[in-house]
Amino acid sequence: MMDSLLAAATNPKNYLWLKWGHVLGMIIYIGGFLALTRLLGHAVRFESSTSRKDAYRVFRRMHKFVDWGGLGIMLVTGVLLLIMDPLAKNYMKQGYFHMKLTMVLVIVICDVVLTKKLFALTGDETDANATPFRILHGVSALALLGALVAIFVVRG
Repeated sequence: MMDSLLAAATNPKNYLWLKWGHVLGMIIYIGGFLALTRLLGHAVRFESSTSRKDAYRVFRRMHKFVDWGGLGIMLVTGVLLLIMDPLAKNYMKQGYFHMKLTMVLVIVICDVVLTKKLFALTGDETDANATPFRILHGVSALALLGALVAIFVVRG
């Protein structure tokens, strides 16, 4: 029974579960990332250092487990889709695919910057600036819109 399930799951004709996993990973990753950048823009202005420290601790956990988990799901299922899909050679030649990958790369770069800034926060700062988090939020939201335009408008 297990062999037949594995064979069905790895059959190139039955890779719909990978598409759903890819979309789920994308929603978790980008949704969590956008929420985190928005929340950090407010948390750096908390009056109490104890409140800031508690918020940063929660945000670090959220970033590690939710955002990075979603990124892992999105990347693994995306690569598996390219490997298993018999039409992947044609897909990789399309301009919209490269536009989408470029937008995802922008979001991942924003994630690297956010990670450095988030793990550098201690909660003892009195002059922490919300602007970098707002910029990261805006740039990643624009990149998400660019990826959606590539998928739904350019692809047609």
